[in-house]
Amino acid sequence: MTPLIKTNWQLFSEQMKDACGDMESWILEDTSLIGRLTDKYGEIILEVHSEKMCSFQDKEISNIEVYGNFRQIYLLGSDKIVFAESFFSEAVIKHFPKFGALGNEALGKYLFSHPNIEKKETYVATYEYKGNEHTARKCIYSLSGELFSVIEVFLFNE
Repeated sequence: MTPLIKTNWQLFSEQMKDACGDMESWILEDTSLIGRLTDKYGEIILEVHSEKMCSFQDKEISNIEVYGNFRQIYLLGSDKIVFAESFFSEAVIKHFPKFGALGNEALGKYLFSHPNIEKKETYVATYEYKGNEHTARKCIYSLSGELFSVIEVFLFNE
């Protein structure tokens, strides 16, 4: 069972800070999420829920369905802490083949060290998981002009 989106994605803005409350720092985080989670929860394990090549459409990037690598993972401590999805089109994979099959590797390892990856926009939404609502962020990144997205659903509240 994966979290289900409950609201539309909204571009994060200064006016939204109050609505995000204590989760604002997680939404705006620009370093390794695993590093920060380790500080908060101790050892973090990355569990791949699924990873497959398929067609996918991301409305915040394009109205066109494209083929690429769609991966879903959980970051675990004593319980599931974060659910994450990423999608890398074939055009992105052409620029960085590792994004075609990340397996158990943390994406942050590459997001914050690759010189041609640039964060463009951050969106927020609400997801439901096991009857509870949780804050989620979607970050749009550019790699050599090709866009890709990373969604993280924070399965905790501050």
